[in-house]
Amino acid sequence: MIDHATKRSDEIVVSKKYKYFMVFLCMLTQAIPYEVAQTIQPLFVHPIVNTFHFTLASYTLIFTFGAVAASFTSPFIGKGLEKFNFKLMYLIGIILSALAYVVFGISTKLPEFYAAGILCMIGSTFYSGQGVPWVINYWFPFEGRGAALGVAFCGGSIGNIFMQPITQNLLSHYMTGNAKTGHLISMAPFFYFAGMLLIVGLIITFFIRTPKKDETVVSEAEIKAGKEAAAKKKASEFQGWTSKEVIRMKEFWIFSIGFLIIGLGLASLNEDYAAFLDTKLTLTKVGLIGSMYGVGGLIGNITGGILFDKFGTAKSMSYAGVMYVLAILMMIIISFLSFGNKMNMIAGCGYAIFTGLAVFSYMSGPAFMAKDLFGAKEQGVMLGYIGLAYAIGFAVGAPLFGMIRDSANFTVAWCVMMIFVVVGFLLLVSAAVKIKHRQKELINNNH
Repeated sequence: MIDHATKRSDEIVVSKKYKYFMVFLCMLTQAIPYEVAQTIQPLFVHPIVNTFHFTLASYTLIFTFGAVAASFTSPFIGKGLEKFNFKLMYLIGIILSALAYVVFGISTKLPEFYAAGILCMIGSTFYSGQGVPWVINYWFPFEGRGAALGVAFCGGSIGNIFMQPITQNLLSHYMTGNAKTGHLISMAPFFYFAGMLLIVGLIITFFIRTPKKDETVVSEAEIKAGKEAAAKKKASEFQGWTSKEVIRMKEFWIFSIGFLIIGLGLASLNEDYAAFLDTKLTLTKVGLIGSMYGVGGLIGNITGGILFDKFGTAKSMSYAGVMYVLAILMMIIISFLSFGNKMNMIAGCGYAIFTGLAVFSYMSGPAFMAKDLFGAKEQGVMLGYIGLAYAIGFAVGAPLFGMIRDSANFTVAWCVMMIFVVVGFLLLVSAAVKIKHRQKELINNNH
């Protein structure tokens, strides 16, 4: 896999095939270890709540605690990647997530489930949240990095397509009663997934790596072209404001509050959908809807970048807002129907597709918006601010949905989420329009 024909002095230029193999390993990481650690967890909510007689609000705090813990430890994990061998860090993450599923399997009380959720989310940060971008950035320092990241993260959507029905079918074998009132007769599914995560993770660990010291991932010509392109791009693009200047802008705070409120509304679509659909459909059908979400997410991730590049922040996020409103509308319709109604499956597939098409809004969206709205001067800092606003809303949204559902019903809970989404996107889009107007004024004044 090494292209010795392009070797210069004592260095080896790695072939494109080997670099693409690293992208495949990152995509596989998202499709299975990440999918098990994070995406299929909502499918366990209803069975666990019924089995141990928890309230929906109390159990879904598992996602809040996990998200907060992962956000807090992420910078430290990033520093660890700089100091320690990548394979070792990747392996630590895999072991932590697999161990978390073992803890899930032996848990009977809420604090134990919370601890498992925290451990699982922290573990996934090692190999997914920090690990995948770390590997891609090393193998693609110039041309092709964006495309490589996009392909790698599409693994999550691909994993959704087959992991959702597998999970629901496995759960159905270890449950008694229907999806609405049934409870687990064994915690075996957790141990199966712990084994799957560990085995696949160990296989990936054996192959995945960053370049060695005597390897060069780009030729001298590519390095020169990359630097020239970067310099040209920097000279022509809007450099923007400093973080101190941005913080003093009222539009920034409106934008951030809007994104936070959006997070409140979207948490339920990602974390509580299975607990709700289980009350209206069989486990197998809920798994199929999860597969449809994977298909929609795959399309959404690919087309999201195109939308941002062609239409900018305001129009692209407006489109995402409409998709989310339609998705929640599907859930509201389902909430009025009885268990097993044929319309439940149709509306459920609509929810999955609409939600999937808009996933770019919080996946690639923050990185694009940070630069598009506030410029390249302190892009990293602004990305941190934007990501934090959404993370806070998302962390609070899941348990809030559960509290509303427990005190009222699912219909009321979905209507409140609809209000959050509408208000949040209105604030974000209106702020984005005003910020772009400020940009134009600044550029005109400078010329």
